[in-house]
Amino acid sequence: YFQATRRAKIAKKKDKDMPKDSLAIVNLRTLEVVKFASVKGYKMGLHAKKAFAFQRPDTTLSVYFFESGHTDTLRKVSGYAFSKDGAHLAVVRELGKKKMNAGFYSVGAQAVTYLPDTTVWVSTPVFEENGPRALFLTAADTLESGSKHAALHLWDGSSAQILETSFAKLPAGWGLTENSKPSFSHNGERIFVGVQAYVPPKDTTLVSFETPGLDIWNWDADELPPYQKVNLKRDASRTYTTELVNGELVPFTLSKRDRLYLGNRGDAPVHMIVHIDNPVETQWNYQMSKTISINGEKVSEGGHTDNEALSPLGRYAIWWSYEDLRWHICNTATRSVVTVEGRFMLEDDDHPMRPEPCGIAGWLTEDSAALLYDKYDIWKVTPDGKASRLTFGREKNVTYRYIDTRDAEVRFIPATFYVSLFDNVTKENGFASLALEKKGKVSPIHASLGGYSYGGFLKARDAEVLLYQKGNFRDPMDLYRVSAKKTEKLTAINPQISDYNWGTVELYRWTAFDGTQLDGLLYKPEDFSPEKKYPVLCYFYEKDSETLYSHIQVQPMWSIINIPFFVSRGYVVFVPDIVYHAGTPGECAYNCIVSGAQSLWQFPWIDKDNMAIQGQSWGGYQTAYLITRTSMFKAAGAGAPVSNMTSAYGGIRWESGSSRQGQYEMGQSRIGRRLWDGIELYMENSPLFKLPNVTTPVLIMHNDNDGAVPWYQGIEMFMGLRRLGKPAWLLEYNDEAHNLRQRRNRKDLSIRLQQFFDYYLKGEPEPAWMRDGIPTARKSYYFGYELTGGSDSVLDK
Repeated sequence: YFQATRRAKIAKKKDKDMPKDSLAIVNLRTLEVVKFASVKGYKMGLHAKKAFAFQRPDTTLSVYFFESGHTDTLRKVSGYAFSKDGAHLAVVRELGKKKMNAGFYSVGAQAVTYLPDTTVWVSTPVFEENGPRALFLTAADTLESGSKHAALHLWDGSSAQILETSFAKLPAGWGLTENSKPSFSHNGERIFVGVQAYVPPKDTTLVSFETPGLDIWNWDADELPPYQKVNLKRDASRTYTTELVNGELVPFTLSKRDRLYLGNRGDAPVHMIVHIDNPVETQWNYQMSKTISINGEKVSEGGHTDNEALSPLGRYAIWWSYEDLRWHICNTATRSVVTVEGRFMLEDDDHPMRPEPCGIAGWLTEDSAALLYDKYDIWKVTPDGKASRLTFGREKNVTYRYIDTRDAEVRFIPATFYVSLFDNVTKENGFASLALEKKGKVSPIHASLGGYSYGGFLKARDAEVLLYQKGNFRDPMDLYRVSAKKTEKLTAINPQISDYNWGTVELYRWTAFDGTQLDGLLYKPEDFSPEKKYPVLCYFYEKDSETLYSHIQVQPMWSIINIPFFVSRGYVVFVPDIVYHAGTPGECAYNCIVSGAQSLWQFPWIDKDNMAIQGQSWGGYQTAYLITRTSMFKAAGAGAPVSNMTSAYGGIRWESGSSRQGQYEMGQSRIGRRLWDGIELYMENSPLFKLPNVTTPVLIMHNDNDGAVPWYQGIEMFMGLRRLGKPAWLLEYNDEAHNLRQRRNRKDLSIRLQQFFDYYLKGEPEPAWMRDGIPTARKSYYFGYELTGGSDSVLDK
């Protein structure tokens, strides 16, 4: 398959002509395997027990029956969908150009009923929660552009009918289109469907070479052109939910500023709308003003809120207020609002904005209570605002969090559930079972903490059996099964680790220059000897000490060093935590990182003359700043660094189309002021203005399709260093993102990072690309990996 795909890529085959995967069906009782070659895709009902369907590239749809192994074939299928129970299958047939019809297949009867009428376009039907009914759209438009003018149909299990859909309550020019996506409420008693403004067909008298190519940026527009471009497809398909009431489509809202929440999966006569008061404010404010309404009545107006949600049954609304740093709960029937007292905010957050909430785990049965988090514990909060603590981690510096093992359809947290534990001092992890007794008391928790991380929890639906993954830096994340009787290991996914010089990791503590006690991670080679001296790589971002027991896979590097790879090659890797204060992010990085690196000098096995730093994005910025403040590092790697905060402040995150201003005023860059109110802070924290101080050779990676940090930031840094005669290299991966996505480029970066650091820290020969570069004319076939030893340029040979 790999070779066939490679040949197809070389031949520049289209996606539809690329080799297709095979489908395997495994009988878990007999372990018998049945395979089907060249399968485009497959679907099955969520609770299907009898059959599923898969499709071939030639539009043939096969319905496979598990018990008998029999396959039923439906042809010319362009779309299909199962009911949730798997008993009913809806299909759309394409019988010719602009000639389609819908059909409904009974899995039990193994028979299909096709509707007699054909039309130009038919949407894939959507089934109700329980039962055979389905909704679908049809349209007779023959034009290639513009919106389809759709009609809504109901399949009642035996026949189809067109539903009356009056547009009287909609603005002129609005209606049902190909994007409308009808649906039932969970109980099937209500029908919802999206509406949008019709888009007229393209004016074929206009030609591109006679029309202006222009974007207009309006100072008070809700959205600017970069954001609109990124979201062009989403906005083109955006619809606004209406309910079909007595043949009339009744909208809940037609404003793009609104977010709609339907109560109890659409069953309850309750809906909440969260209205963004001033979208322009989102340019710089992550905690913008909003108005919350229940069934059209305002319950919070103009407040700075977040995490708005309805309880599962729709009886209560809940939101976080940045004004009083409290949760608020609203009774949707009476509209009364109560405030939940307590410290439920992120207590240690160091961003220059109001603290965000620690989060909400979910709701207990019948909306009887919500489970909320503080820094350490889980609290049960009843709708009257009374809070009671379920866990007692604050006293032990242990953080408890809910582990969600529910099926997708289970909305309430059960009376007995699993929780994770994290020791904030030792960084150990664990998990336990927590039981809520009838009187509201908490059953004793058996919790064991240890040197592993856990994840991938999956509970059996009808038995107390739990699957989970467990591993640490040395041991990969293998699968385990635990029941009341025993715990057993089910997999050994990476036994070849024992064949390699892997590594160890330990928690390391030191005191920063300002007296702050800090944590970090220290990775050593598996064959470490205190009699040797080891070069040191310092990698950092913000705080990573909580990953002490996380497993790191060896793989081509996305943008940062792969720690086990470098440790295996004889490096010590140091990963320090960093704490920040608003206005001085660069000096905070210096305070934490440099103090930690210097504290390592106490160990005779640390080669203090061969230390380097590397970081990407925010870590790349900190790397760039540090080499303007100290010459203690022999080399540096800065990926996607911001070098000039004054120009980056006004930039765009092209991947999202959003402004970068909020990142500086409230977010990660932590300046905490507008540019005009703190120009000195922006300049003091910008490496560009301090480049004359640099003595450290630096390898910069900044890619020309970076959607997070503007590419010109890396160019500004490189051009400044080049002008000053400082040793610097810029890796620009063509059409690549913030972090590398293409494996070929990741492999290339891995080689160049290794060669760069080996040259400066280990005294290995200089690679040709560092010495002579790669001429643009040769870059498609020459890579400059070879190591140089003499004085002649390899490009002359």
